[in-house]
Amino acid sequence: MKTKINFSRIALLGAAGLVLLGMSSCLPLAAGAAVGYVAHDEGYRLRNPIKKVE
Repeated sequence: MKTKINFSRIALLGAAGLVLLGMSSCLPLAAGAAVGYVAHDEGYRLRNPIKKVE
């Protein structure tokens, strides 16, 4: 049996792999930004050390 290699399928899988690798670095940054936004609403400000402002 011969298997036919489809170039468009290989290109599609390669592009999907690149997209997943690119998103893997964005998701932690987005999560950190969301946590920072919520913490800011709760009254925390960026200082050294981080503490809640009364």
